[in-house]
Amino acid sequence: MPAYYDSIIKGVSTVMISYSSLNGQKMHANRGLVTHFLKDKLKFRGFIISDSEGLDRITSPPAANYTYSVQAGILAGIDMVMIPNNYPEFIGNLTLLVKDNIIPMSRIDDAVERILRVKFILSLFEDPLADLSLVNQLGSQEHRELAREAVRKSLVLLKNGKITSQPLLPLPKKAPKILVAGTHADNLGYQCGGWTNQWQGVSGNNFTVGTTILSAIKKTVDPSTQVVYRQNPDANFVKSNKFDYAIVVVGEVPYAEMFGDSSYNTRTWS
Repeated sequence: MPAYYDSIIKGVSTVMISYSSLNGQKMHANRGLVTHFLKDKLKFRGFIISDSEGLDRITSPPAANYTYSVQAGILAGIDMVMIPNNYPEFIGNLTLLVKDNIIPMSRIDDAVERILRVKFILSLFEDPLADLSLVNQLGSQEHRELAREAVRKSLVLLKNGKITSQPLLPLPKKAPKILVAGTHADNLGYQCGGWTNQWQGVSGNNFTVGTTILSAIKKTVDPSTQVVYRQNPDANFVKSNKFDYAIVVVGEVPYAEMFGDSSYNTRTWS
């Protein structure tokens, strides 16, 4: 995970804990990774923030034992807790746990120190309001080009095989006939994934600006190239049309948070 290590080394200020689990243990209660690995081993000096109601979801069903969840999360190393609803319950439980010495005051001091340090570095006490001078540049063409560059540099080509003496890719723009198939070839929502317009993402093309893979292929090839799209073509259709190339675009449907959890995550951490 070089990108994560590099971010810590360069001084990233905050890390949000995910809803996911590792070997059956919720990340919001995983002291081994949050404190021992991230804070101690990687020397992370910023603060750890929970996801929304992340402490509630330590138990199943959520908030089944909220006092335990607060204890487990704070002792795991979470410094700032996102409470969207019943914050007095959190304050009451945390105060009681500290008074009973179940959560040591040193843990609270560590959290406060980390949070204040980041705020001082960002000058939030002197200038707490955001700078709006650049707001009109958000989503500009320059930003879109930068996003495109990031995609180009992060995509992974597993293998560029050969059909003759030449690599298969890039495909010739003047190929006579190309088949484009698959559930994700003409679905912008599937390309964008979860948290696109809605919590679990959307399906379709009529919700935001973007280019589907199918439309990009049609725009890129030579005008003489025939591009045929079938989401799920059968063998007879493929054989009878005598395509020069087939581009198949498949993937998962969009999801976010616990809807992407695997019940069989047995990966070990070292």
